[in-house]
Amino acid sequence: MKRQLLSWWLVLAVLVGGATAASLADVSGFVQAIVWISVSLFVAMAIDLLLMLDGWTRATDRLLPEGTWRPATAELEQAGRGTLMMTVTEKDGDTFRLRTLGMPGLIREVLARTRNVWVVGPDKNGWAVLVAPGLHSPLGGKLEKGKARPANPVLPEAPITGPDAPAAEDFVVAGQAKLKAGATGRGLAAAGAVVGLGLVALAVAWLLGGLLVGAALLALCVIAAVPLVLAARPLAVWKPLPELLTAGTWTRMPATIDEPWQPNARGSADGSAKVRLPSGQTVTVALPMVSCDVVEYTRATGTMWFAGTPRPGSDSAIGVPGYPLVDLARL
Repeated sequence: MKRQLLSWWLVLAVLVGGATAASLADVSGFVQAIVWISVSLFVAMAIDLLLMLDGWTRATDRLLPEGTWRPATAELEQAGRGTLMMTVTEKDGDTFRLRTLGMPGLIREVLARTRNVWVVGPDKNGWAVLVAPGLHSPLGGKLEKGKARPANPVLPEAPITGPDAPAAEDFVVAGQAKLKAGATGRGLAAAGAVVGLGLVALAVAWLLGGLLVGAALLALCVIAAVPLVLAARPLAVWKPLPELLTAGTWTRMPATIDEPWQPNARGSADGSAKVRLPSGQTVTVALPMVSCDVVEYTRATGTMWFAGTPRPGSDSAIGVPGYPLVDLARL
């Protein structure tokens, strides 16, 4: 999250710098007006979002080292478009209502089913940090002030399937597999969009007599696209996950993670594990870009869930039934 915030602040700095360059360059007042109006609108929206995210990350830095996780139940409610509320009830009966911050749809599905969370806070500014059991990603929320707005309960979108059902019919796991399979495409599309924006800026600047400014903006866009491409390429390993889920029902097998294993800043890293197959044979399984959630589940339970029955020399999907956790295993 901190790296994402830094990236946003850098984008803002580039935009303001480009607008300043347009003002100093020998271009028409019309071009300058278009540039500054565009930048001002983007800056206004971005700063509002950034301040909210920055407030939550600062609260997280304070709460997590000092606070204690407390078990609670959570009732999700939709209060208007894009506004998700959560009523948290602790074991001692204390209740408070939070406006959630950017909750992913699949985690919302898990909470709508289980209604269980762990919570730290709220602090003096109203910020709270929550996690769903089994998931490492923290969720943010801020105390709702004033009269509670009308809201509708959030119900599960799909029936709950157990381990005996085909893995591909698990709504949450299959949804996560689709997201991860499309990660590379989304990254490359974002890079292409950034370069395309630079080309549009160059064309407009050329038509209006500001070729130098347009060329500078294009160069900045190309530079900004390079990290997107580099970050997207390793994620191509996830592309076969949806197809691998169709191998059959879930199969649970004894497994041990090969230590040491440490995740990167995004919570994943290459790893390996020892898995005992139904035949009794123990094999080494490569785990490319495996998530810390799957690793910690294996560490805690000594088992690993496979879609279908894995065979030596093949690829399989691994995960946890009912949770947005799915990764690739290479036997």
